[in-house]
Amino acid sequence: MTDRTYTARWRSYLNTAGSGLQSRETREAVADYLTLEGTVGSYFAERAYAELLDEGVYRGVARLFNCPREAVALSDSATRAWHSGVAGLTLTPRDVVWTTPYEWAGNLLFLRNLRRTAGFTIREIPLTPRGDVDVDWCEHHISDRVALISVTHMPSCTGAVTPLAPFSALVRDRRALLVVDACQSAGNVPIDLAATPVDLLTANGKKSLLAPRGTGFAVMSSRFRASADPVSVDVHTHAFAPGGGIRRLTEGARRFELGEKSVQAFVGFETAVRQARHNDWDRTAALSRELRVRAGQIPGLRVHAPGSHHTGILCVTHERLTPERLWHALCRAGVACWLIDGAHTPNYLLRAGIPQAVRLAVGPRTTREEIDYAIGVLEETGGRGATVPLGTTVPARGRQEREYSA
Repeated sequence: MTDRTYTARWRSYLNTAGSGLQSRETREAVADYLTLEGTVGSYFAERAYAELLDEGVYRGVARLFNCPREAVALSDSATRAWHSGVAGLTLTPRDVVWTTPYEWAGNLLFLRNLRRTAGFTIREIPLTPRGDVDVDWCEHHISDRVALISVTHMPSCTGAVTPLAPFSALVRDRRALLVVDACQSAGNVPIDLAATPVDLLTANGKKSLLAPRGTGFAVMSSRFRASADPVSVDVHTHAFAPGGGIRRLTEGARRFELGEKSVQAFVGFETAVRQARHNDWDRTAALSRELRVRAGQIPGLRVHAPGSHHTGILCVTHERLTPERLWHALCRAGVACWLIDGAHTPNYLLRAGIPQAVRLAVGPRTTREEIDYAIGVLEETGGRGATVPLGTTVPARGRQEREYSA
């Protein structure tokens, strides 16, 4: 399964934290664009879609997150959006950067590399005994040396949601910039950047926004844009002026973009973002809660759910089955989920002694029947324990098949 294309008749799709299932309208939007591109060529096809690409995509992100259009920059992934934004800041040996134990490994690696040249200090905000990021600690330790606070809104390994309002209030009237990785939360929980301002928010399209892979974006506050300059620029956002100077073609966040992008993917992204405005946030939270509570009642199954606020993602291990064996059993029974690596959130999972786990993720299209089926398979698989061979197919039940390819 791990070294070839795996096609299954999924009875329960719980892998939205990896890649959400695009709607028919999103897929058709991509197909229509590619059909035109195959007829007239990529330059003329892009020109035909100019209003959608130059205005519609930015308008969609702005409406979904309640932010100005000029604050939006597109990218090919959340990671690249985060990296390009933070790289544009001038950090010095005097500065301190705060992270949390839930930080994505890609962001941590970037910060450590940047520290080699900039010389700043990285300090980790502790968790409370319950597993929440400790806001009281932040209030007691904040100083003018803190230049950047990096908060993961929802980590890739758990559904622990860190409320943004306390951090937004913390940095108000301070020099510290609030940077939020919303890769897992965008499309899963409502985010209102007018009510809760942050300085940099990044996310991608392929997860709970249910958009094509290869799409991502950043939302940059006016003070972030005033503090940062893009490391990489091209002729779509900057130009040579007479006399050899360089002038900006835009003062908005788009100056952090490069001109080349997967145009067809962003055509689909625009459709997906429009549809995401109609997501039923309460329904997603209720299904997530039901999955977490019912999974926690299965003998032998360990549910790793720190913090006070949860939605979307559930991380589990089993007292007798290895994570890989549990994952194989679930997939072969028609439950789409993912085997996650503890090194991807090293300061939480690895520190907790969890090198691997199985991730079950609820998304905007998840149904209660899918939750029922997944719980049934978990109960049956867990009951069989270590006797489940890798080739076992747990009997299917409880739901009409839906065919997906993963």
